Amino acid sequence: MAHTNYLYRIFHRPASHARALINGIPIYDRIVPDNVAPVGPVTHWLVRGENTITVELSPSPRSPLTPDLGPHFEISVRLAEDIDHAIFTWDYPKSVAALGLPIDLPLVGGGVLRIDDDLPDPVYRRGSREEFPVEGTLDQRAAVQELYDAFATRDAGRFETAMDLKVREFERYYGPQPLSRAEALKRMNEPWLMEPFDAHDLRFDRYADGRVAYVRRASGKPAVRAQHRDEPTLGWGSNFYMTRLDGRWRIFC
Repeated sequence: MAHTNYLYRIFHRPASHARALINGIPIYDRIVPDNVAPVGPVTHWLVRGENTITVELSPSPRSPLTPDLGPHFEISVRLAEDIDHAIFTWDYPKSVAALGLPIDLPLVGGGVLRIDDDLPDPVYRRGSREEFPVEGTLDQRAAVQELYDAFATRDAGRFETAMDLKVREFERYYGPQPLSRAEALKRMNEPWLMEPFDAHDLRFDRYADGRVAYVRRASGKPAVRAQHRDEPTLGWGSNFYMTRLDGRWRIFC
């Protein structure tokens, strides 16, 4: 892992629906009831050279906790070893007002982050360009069901096969994660009650000229979801990204 790593940091307050994209692929899409400030790794979405960061904002209800505060959204990219200093920042409303533009929502903003360091090439750039409807194809739906069935049957080998590309890509960028693997397998063996699989509810959003499919559900529920049998307040759910490599759709993020 002889490359620089990067983090994103977001500040998002109520009164806006925010969607942030890197190189045309969404990494954040939320309406929030209170202030949030997520931080996460972002190297696996970046390339050497120019990276386009886009923010789409539209109005949403203000929070009753802070009814006098209007929308605010900021995204920054930082070096993992120097998180206190941003190498890219876009801020609403500051960045818009600084250009002398109206700050009324909805709007689209953002900018370009240039990286001169060598970085691994994102795996989806090796994926084939595909045309597919938002309802997905038989192959896409089968790939989602493979993950669902592996978790539902507690089949560790099948689960590792379904998640293999995602795990290898994360380790290619961020180094070995043996504890994460062990935790995932331990978690899988807990008594989860799976949300019924419904292929008709799945949606596959097309990005990066068809190299990327973002998997979600039309109902708004996560693509794969479960609730703990013995502790009803515990649950998990996941949407994910797929790319088509060597003739088959595979989860990579």
